[in-house]
Amino acid sequence: MNKKIPLIISILFFMLSVLYISSDEIFQNIQDPRQPFQTYLKPPAPNYNLESSWLSLPDLNSKTIQSEPKGDVFVVVPSVYRGGKHWLLRDEDTRRKNKLKRIVRPNYVAPYGDAGRLFAPYYRQASIYSFFTDSEDALKAQDFAYKDVRRAFEYFLKKSPPERPIVLVGHNQGASHVQRLLAESIDEKTLKRLAVAYIIDYPTPYDLFNTTLSSYSPCESKSSTKCIVSFGAFMPGDKKIAKTYVESLMVHDGNEYAPINNRPLLCINPLSWTLSEAYVPASFHKGGVAAEGLDPDVKPAAITKEVGAICQGGVLNVDKPNSRSLRRPFIFGSKFRTLPSNLFYEDLRVNAKLRVESTINSGFVPKRAPNFLINDIQEIKESPISSIIQ
Repeated sequence: MNKKIPLIISILFFMLSVLYISSDEIFQNIQDPRQPFQTYLKPPAPNYNLESSWLSLPDLNSKTIQSEPKGDVFVVVPSVYRGGKHWLLRDEDTRRKNKLKRIVRPNYVAPYGDAGRLFAPYYRQASIYSFFTDSEDALKAQDFAYKDVRRAFEYFLKKSPPERPIVLVGHNQGASHVQRLLAESIDEKTLKRLAVAYIIDYPTPYDLFNTTLSSYSPCESKSSTKCIVSFGAFMPGDKKIAKTYVESLMVHDGNEYAPINNRPLLCINPLSWTLSEAYVPASFHKGGVAAEGLDPDVKPAAITKEVGAICQGGVLNVDKPNSRSLRRPFIFGSKFRTLPSNLFYEDLRVNAKLRVESTINSGFVPKRAPNFLINDIQEIKESPISSIIQ
């Protein structure tokens, strides 16, 4: 009996090893909806005139906008729906909607609040599975999700006064949609107001700056404006997902979605905000946050000096954080999930505010005319009108 125990342990170890090695393939197979997107019953479209269609929406009737020297921030949130039965996140999926409120809003929307008013739409986001296959159905799901984002952005522009700089932010799937917004939905007047666009955890090929993104340039310093910041951060142990990032993810080229295929990628180090490929030590790290369930007005305490970082081969390689709360959780399919933390929360918060201030000081945006209140108007005395008749 005792002689069989080592054999059983060896068999179990072998089976677990095989399961671990093939876990990504198993996970992706489970998430396949197995139905054509064309005949798939889509959920109802969000109505962006309603507050309920926004994860974050400012008080558009507030008069503080008349005096505050800030911008307006449009944030496209990352993926929370892995896939399975559906191609798209459905409005009745309360568990994922709650995850957007509990985890995504405090970690991925809140950092930009110091830069200006926060607009973050709900949208019928494509499943995470859609981004890890090049099937025609998956690409249609991505395109469908983008069209919701574009409609929300059009609403945002109508509500954003011309004297306020704008910041565009996309994390993960949201970054893919922001990249396409930059190519298709920014006119010359809006471009003058652009403080920065953050494309985070989604690849930006350099060759797009010669085509669809030719109106922009990479941000070369921490205060550059009208430019793009892009990086995909990977910790030790993320080699497989980093490989997908540089090889397989799909980027819209103006006509269709096409795979990256190892094209040179933009990587800006958020610890230095430069294109340098030199290692930046953890002493420059302003702080990460693992927030959950916080009210929108509550500012979490950042965990500082956790990671150093270096851009290598188009990806941002970061040190393993000392704090477990900032690491990728070790659960099934964790490589495909949105992290319940923002490793560069504080770095992004400070930088977005700085770029908005730089845009205001640059003179590219018009000055708001002073508001004359009725009490400020001096009494006008009645004057006789005389006419001379000759």
